[in-house]
Amino acid sequence: MIEVLQQTFETAAQSLRGGSTLFVSTALDTWTTDQPEIFAHDVQINDTAYRRLDPDFYAWLRSRMFTAKRAVLAGQLAPETFDGLRDSFNRIHKWAMVHLGEATLEEALRTLHAKDYRPPAAERWDRHGAPPAAGNSSTHPQALAIVDAIREQAIALGWKHERLYAVGKPQSPLRGLASYLNSGDRIGEITREAIEIMLPSGVRQHFYNPEVEQPWIRRTVSRQDVSANCDRVYDARDRR
Repeated sequence: MIEVLQQTFETAAQSLRGGSTLFVSTALDTWTTDQPEIFAHDVQINDTAYRRLDPDFYAWLRSRMFTAKRAVLAGQLAPETFDGLRDSFNRIHKWAMVHLGEATLEEALRTLHAKDYRPPAAERWDRHGAPPAAGNSSTHPQALAIVDAIREQAIALGWKHERLYAVGKPQSPLRGLASYLNSGDRIGEITREAIEIMLPSGVRQHFYNPEVEQPWIRRTVSRQDVSANCDRVYDARDRR
């Protein structure tokens, strides 16, 4: 599975207290990291896409808040729903004022054309729908060939054979790397912690090793609206 580590996230208020970089979804969910260099500009967790908060994304989010306000006045959005969104945005605004600066934010608000901005969008997670059938190595021969080519290097770095080749039911944490490869995919960087998958579209995914600690994972109190078992993460290149 492209991320079998079980990780949890802080409440929105707690999340914004620490971390040098803030990632935000279009629904105003957030998480932070002190190691931004290991993440792409867009990061997907399960079915939610997050973007590293920058002035343009802040300006776009603020424009959406104005749209939400107009929806409330038109009777198209419940006031209590808007209140929740406003509370979340206010926390993001406070973080942005401290880390991005008021002048930078004002310039983005002045120059951004919201209708032309491309926000982060989640990509379809499971490209196979089902893993190769057990004992049927011919199901995805190209995938097996890709894994065969990097097997010795991966095992030398501490990867177990089953993490490379194991099959299992959809959503099972037992699925191995080969279950997620298609013809045309390539393998990028291989480390003890993760194996990079380079898709033909240019998107880069990471298959994480559940047998080792991942230094960027913070284990904290779970949010209600984010699964406590966020078992799939991939990094996506900036596609703006």
